[in-house]
Amino acid sequence: MNYNSFTYQILIDKISYKLEKLIKMKKHEIQLKHFHWSKLIALVLVFTVALGGSSCKSKKKIAAEKAAIELANQIAQAKASLTDLLRNDNPKTYEEKIAELKRIKDMQLRDPEVEQLIDQVETKLSAEYQEILRKQKEEKKRQELEAQRLKKQAEIDNINAHFINIAQAANAAEANVRIQQTLTYYASPEVPVLLIINIYGDNQKDYDKPTTIDHYLNYLKDVKKYNRQIESIKFDENHKIIEIELIKK
Repeated sequence: MNYNSFTYQILIDKISYKLEKLIKMKKHEIQLKHFHWSKLIALVLVFTVALGGSSCKSKKKIAAEKAAIELANQIAQAKASLTDLLRNDNPKTYEEKIAELKRIKDMQLRDPEVEQLIDQVETKLSAEYQEILRKQKEEKKRQELEAQRLKKQAEIDNINAHFINIAQAANAAEANVRIQQTLTYYASPEVPVLLIINIYGDNQKDYDKPTTIDHYLNYLKDVKKYNRQIESIKFDENHKIIEIELIKK
């Protein structure tokens, strides 16, 4: 190898060394940059997680506060409604009160004061229900008595009409037919007819001369006038008249 060739070789080695060194430096710089970016990304992630966690905690706190406020409002409204149900002048019907009480109980507020008010309302409504049953029983009895009274009055009016029809018959033949029809309501033609003159004291009565239903009906046929009304009637087991009291109007 001559001198020039040797010199050229040395020059190439130096250039190769510098290139290799330069490449190593570039790799190192790239690694440093990657490290810095990784660190930065990690910090950003940590901050994001921390911020998210803080935000989540804040939302939970707000939700809890909102729920507490809503519960407090429900309890206050329930107390007001229950107190209103305890009023004696509450205009609601029994059914409406029961529905309102059920609505509040279904809320399950578990508040001691609310539960105490619920007990008071239940006691009051129980007494109110018993009063309703008592009134219903009284009304049923009243209606039954009224029905009996109307039935009795209708029967009396019908019997009274027999007397009127006989007195107002156009002729004796018609009157006789009506007399026979009327007698079918009586146990016999000899049933006593008591003609009241006066009632005094403790339902004490003065009577005219007693007569029978047959004689009295024929009397009406003759005088063509009936100016009395039925005071009382007695029936036998077959619902035939066995006694009748008449009094002047």
